[in-house]
Amino acid sequence: MDYNEALERLAKGYGKAERGVVRAYFGKARTPEEHIRWLKAQAFKEYSAIKPLIHALDKLYSQLDRQVDRHDFEEICHKLGDEMSHARLIMDFLEELIGKKLTQKDLTWLPEDRKLAEVRARYSRSYAGLLHGSERITTSEIQRRDEMLERAAITLTEGGGGALYEVCRHLKGNRINRRIASIFGRIHRDETKHSDANELATLVRTRKDYDRARRIIASVSSQRLRMRNEQFGFPLSRSELRALERECAGTA
Repeated sequence: MDYNEALERLAKGYGKAERGVVRAYFGKARTPEEHIRWLKAQAFKEYSAIKPLIHALDKLYSQLDRQVDRHDFEEICHKLGDEMSHARLIMDFLEELIGKKLTQKDLTWLPEDRKLAEVRARYSRSYAGLLHGSERITTSEIQRRDEMLERAAITLTEGGGGALYEVCRHLKGNRINRRIASIFGRIHRDETKHSDANELATLVRTRKDYDRARRIIASVSSQRLRMRNEQFGFPLSRSELRALERECAGTA
């Protein structure tokens, strides 16, 4: 068995399933109020990563070019810029729809997204903290080298392979749909950079490594499906979600 090919196939299967959730939502005509709900949840997800990234950069800067590699530091800087840009784009659009100024306090952290943070934290507290702002991250946590496989497996699931952005960027029709397509087309170009199997490929060498990575990808991606379904107002039933999961489980 080619372990890494199987893991990529598994992650792509879940990405396809996540696209199915989003397409089910957009398969019906939607009101501005319905869009506001999921956009508030998405803006929260973008904003939640900003503070921990700033904290991480502050902690690591004093060790730059010593214990901290400048390439790793640059990568965090790029991610911070991406997250701020995405949050700004969505918040600006929300203010257009609602007609008033918004702050982070107006955004929504939905229950299934909270559970996603908990699932990720089982495998890497530091990575869950960077993605959700749900953990206070120490310098030692950031610099850990004993959970590289776990972090790489979680990274492969990040953004569901760009599922939400992939669907949204192709939307057509009314003015709101066209605005969503423009905004998420831009975000798509950034987010798909994060889903990268190359690092995981260098870490999965044995059956034990494969089983560990597969378990992480399936666990995180399964919760991502529930998170996305809740975000979009449950366009799929529980039985439909379970059917998607069974289909994904058979891909690796």
